[in-house]
Amino acid sequence: MATSNEITLYLQQRFSSNLAFRHSADDLFEYINSLNTQMVVIDFSDIKSITRSFAHQYIVNKTKSDKQIAECEIPLKIKPMFELVERQRLGLQKGN
Repeated sequence: MATSNEITLYLQQRFSSNLAFRHSADDLFEYINSLNTQMVVIDFSDIKSITRSFAHQYIVNKTKSDKQIAECEIPLKIKPMFELVERQRLGLQKGN
């Protein structure tokens, strides 16, 4: 387990350059939540694609986590999927 104040996780090394499955997001956060550090930086370098399923589960898990989580190096073609999922999630919470 990590014991520093901050750790950076490289998604491409941990999974692949294509993030597709909900269970991958669950596995990621199971690992993150087991770390002995409060701050986690998730590096999206070299990620080529992301599905709505992964993005949704990632955001759900991030919201539930007690860790401070930041993202870096999110490719421009990946950002819109996160933005779409976040808009949909917020819209559902407001009852729209």
